[in-house]
This record gives sequence, structure tokens and C-alpha cells, in this order.
Amino acid sequence: MKRKRYLCMTLVFFVLVMALSLSMLGCSCESGPQRYQLSGKVLHDGKPVPVGEVSLQPDSSQGNSGPACIALIKEGHYKTEADKGIVGGPYLVRIAGFDGVPVGDSTQGREMFPSYETKVDLPKETSTHDFEVPARSQRTREER
Repeated sequence: MKRKRYLCMTLVFFVLVMALSLSMLGCSCESGPQRYQLSGKVLHDGKPVPVGEVSLQPDSSQGNSGPACIALIKEGHYKTEADKGIVGGPYLVRIAGFDGVPVGDSTQGREMFPSYETKVDLPKETSTHDFEVPARSQRTREER
């Protein structure tokens, strides 16, 4: 009886160790394409954008594919997370910028310009790229 119980407990222990080993192995495998960190400055009319976001989408019309990513703008600078960055190649970029002065429910403040869109070709490596939102993208007082 004790021998049966010992064998049963040994088998359960072995199965648990194997399951844990396999799950740890599965967690260490990378999935998806290689991604790279991208950082830089975001200026509007020559001045740093206080708060906002840079949205980067691979340009499928140019044959690029992969995951999109978003980087937050803080005091005119942005940086993607290394493991959630770009794959490189042609990208569609959308930039949203705010004045950083909380108003009502918005902690980001007022929109500084309409969503700005541009296209860039990014390297397949960790890199920097600065964005300049043209002054003509500024909202008029009537639009605010």
C-alpha cells in the first residue's frame, strides 16, 4: 500500500515538474518579428510638444507588415519600448499633441493641432527619428 502511494506521488511530482519545465520553455521563446526601439523629438512650430503620442503603423501599401506601436510624448521626447517597438521599413505615422495644461476631464490639455500624419522609412535597428509638425497644422482659435 505504501509502495503504491509512493509511486503515485512520484508520478504526480514528475508530471508537475515536466509541466512547469515546458511552460517555462514556452515563455522564453520569442514570437513575431524582431522589434527595435525608436526614440526622438517631436516639435511643433519649432517648439517641443509637451504631451501626446506618436502612433506608428507599418505601411502595407509599401509592402511592410508587422505590429503597430504607440509611444507617449513627454516634454518633446518619445521612446518606444524595445520589445514593443518598430520592425523597420516604411511606416505611416500619426502624431497627436496637447498643451499639457489640464482642462475639464482631460489631463493632457487642449489639442495643439489636428492629428498630423506623415510617412517615414525607418531602419531595421534601434534608431532615432525626430518629427517636426508644421506650424500650418496649428488649430485656429475658432477651432478650439
